[in-house]
Amino acid sequence: MEQKILSLAAEKKSDALQRYLQTVKDAELVNLITKHAVSGKEHGALLRGIFKGSPCSEESAVRRRVAIYKHCIELVESGDLQREVAAEIVGLLMLEVHHMPASSLLELSNLFLDAVKAGNLSSGKSLELFPNLMKAVSSQETLVYGNGELTGDECKKQIINSLCSSRWDPKCVIFLTSMFRDVLLSTEELQFVVEKVLRLLSKVDLQEMPPLVYQLLLLSAKGSKKNILEGVISVFNELDHQLMVEEKNEDSLDLIDATLPKEQLRQVEGTIILHIVFAIKFDQDLGRELVKTAQHGDSSKFLCPFSVALLLSVSRIQRFEKQVFDFLKSTILKGFKDFQFQQGSKFLRDLVPQPFCVSTMLLEIVKNSVFGWDHVTQGLVELGFLLMDSYGPKVLPGAKVSETTLGSPGQQASQLGSRILLETFKVHEPIRTVILEQVLNRVITKATSPTSHFIDLLSDIVFATPLIMQGSSSKLTSTFDHLYQLPFTTVLGLLKALQPLLKINVSVRDNVILVLRKAMFASQIDARKSAVAGFLLLLKNFKVLGSLSSSQCSQAIGASQVLVDVHTRYNSAANEAFCLEILGCLRRCLSQQEDIRRILYEGFYDVIRRNSQLARPILHTLVAQLKKYYEPEPDLLPPLKLERCITAQKEQIILQEPLAHLLSSIHCCLSWYKQRSSLLQEKGMDEDDDEEYMTCQQEIDEILESITRRMTKCDLEEFELDKSADFSLSSGVGMKNYNYAVLVMGICEVLIEYNYSTADFSKSKFEDILGIFKCYSKLVDILKDKSAKGKSAGSGKAYRSLLSMGFVSTLLTALFRYSVFFFCKCMNGFLLGSSGQ
Repeated sequence: MEQKILSLAAEKKSDALQRYLQTVKDAELVNLITKHAVSGKEHGALLRGIFKGSPCSEESAVRRRVAIYKHCIELVESGDLQREVAAEIVGLLMLEVHHMPASSLLELSNLFLDAVKAGNLSSGKSLELFPNLMKAVSSQETLVYGNGELTGDECKKQIINSLCSSRWDPKCVIFLTSMFRDVLLSTEELQFVVEKVLRLLSKVDLQEMPPLVYQLLLLSAKGSKKNILEGVISVFNELDHQLMVEEKNEDSLDLIDATLPKEQLRQVEGTIILHIVFAIKFDQDLGRELVKTAQHGDSSKFLCPFSVALLLSVSRIQRFEKQVFDFLKSTILKGFKDFQFQQGSKFLRDLVPQPFCVSTMLLEIVKNSVFGWDHVTQGLVELGFLLMDSYGPKVLPGAKVSETTLGSPGQQASQLGSRILLETFKVHEPIRTVILEQVLNRVITKATSPTSHFIDLLSDIVFATPLIMQGSSSKLTSTFDHLYQLPFTTVLGLLKALQPLLKINVSVRDNVILVLRKAMFASQIDARKSAVAGFLLLLKNFKVLGSLSSSQCSQAIGASQVLVDVHTRYNSAANEAFCLEILGCLRRCLSQQEDIRRILYEGFYDVIRRNSQLARPILHTLVAQLKKYYEPEPDLLPPLKLERCITAQKEQIILQEPLAHLLSSIHCCLSWYKQRSSLLQEKGMDEDDDEEYMTCQQEIDEILESITRRMTKCDLEEFELDKSADFSLSSGVGMKNYNYAVLVMGICEVLIEYNYSTADFSKSKFEDILGIFKCYSKLVDILKDKSAKGKSAGSGKAYRSLLSMGFVSTLLTALFRYSVFFFCKCMNGFLLGSSGQ
């Protein structure tokens, strides 16, 4: 039979072919088509022959055509055919559909409607025929639809309305969405279709969501871009909220079966974000619609972790980069402002719901990005640095640093940027190098701008991941090659930030020490100050004998960072040798400028408090320096050689030795060490002080007592000072007098504090204090008087008191305490002291 049909069709004998087909039953033709289609042989020629012998002018031939169409649609959906065979059959059906009469077109349309309702579209291949079918329907002038007649366009609308109003099997949603791309739709019809698909988006399986969204994005080329974007964002916002609720109630038995697979959801979200970004690259109108929706839409509905992650990915497209980051910056700042405003008003807290937390949202995105969101991390890093650059401290005109107000929205935004970068650094290995390089570049290249917030970020990174940072040791050490160009505060901040790494990485530590040694003899004074401060910092942080054990030190870094190389473990003996070597380097600073010596003296006190075993060598160093200016003869006045503390430099007289700071350092170090020894004795942990140290301590006390005794006998003339002398800084004599006055005032303050701390309510001690204060007050009055008369005594140089806050606090407590017992104790002390004289 098939040979007869094929031969007649080949010979172009249409009449004979028509007569022959009239003798063949439809069932036989159907079986014949099935046989050839399954075998994949001559199925196309057979179908063309049947259609050729079935003209649409004859009713029986039309019925035959409809039967063939119905069977071919079922055959294509059965899945029994090869892909090429099914495609060829559908192509032939598409070519013949325009020859079908109106009634047959409606019959075939109803066939598709029934198949969709029944969920019989297993492969969806036959749906390729539906767009041509709708085109043929709309081309008809009139069709009988129900009990009346409709135009072709109206009939098409009714069919699409029926299709979208019926129930869709979730397995068919992707096929149907893809089909509508080729259907000519009006704006209303497109919106209807989009709303239908978006409603079903949340009902399909997670793994089906990316291809469905992909089809929606292709459909967006027809229009309804805003609805599609808002719908997709809304669905994933709801899924994120559902997951959050389930995680909070993860112990509930009722939610065990309903729990969303978090990892799978995040991977699906990442894939969909990629789909949208690629779609925007090919259709920039879609990107403009996304940005427009973000800028002018309802933030409470639009902003969620998914939408912000999408915006961060879109920011990689240069056309939208500035718009996206400007929007995110303004949104973040507005969020902090709204929250601060609401927290400041109970009325607003009760009236307005709490605004969404931008910080939580962005940090949630960082957590989510570990599930393969590599396309989001670059945007996160850029946003983090943008927030820190925009809202960090600034330099105002006049070189004054404007620190962002504590707790202000600007500061919170800058801190958020820092947290984003820190958390991103922790979880994303590929981006670590980028973050570290940008932080270090900003610290180095912005030497004239405030960089404290970037140094704080570096400190947080090193503290959180010291072992990870070992892999970047070369970048860190190369930073110190620029030490000579960096301000003192910047270098000090960098050294503080790197302390956890220096403790476990010998190569970095050795490199830093080498750089600091070179800087010690640099021509720039800032470099030398940095070297001194850096060495002092190392002394504070490298414990020697009697300090914390290795395990205790490691605990400060964190349990995950304890296992370090055996050659880099904390070794008390090695640390002691290391610290003594540094002290040897620092002794060379005692011949340098006043600024450097002052940093050294002030730093020694901090070193002893953190590293008490260094008290003895430090005190020996300080006492040896003091002896250069101390007059050992007990009756000679004044007790200190102030002329050695100043030096002439061209036409200027400058201070070379901050003698008052030296005395203050000796007093503070000795006082703290005595208190520590007393506490240890009370706890039964008496420290083994050697005879050499006890001798040094006794010698310091004797020197301070001798200086005190002789200072009470000194007049201003002993220091070559007079109330009528010149104290201006415009002449060499005035500079010399001013420096002498400042030195004597500082020495008086140190002696007042020393004698008060050792007085123990002794009358003679308090008399010494009053005598020293008399000298001090005379100098203060002279400088005030000179300043009031316009002689500019020390103009431009603010005197900084050397009295410690602890002493000031103790003194104020003693002056204003309303305790009878304390008052009586003071009086008894005076009486006992008087009777003993």
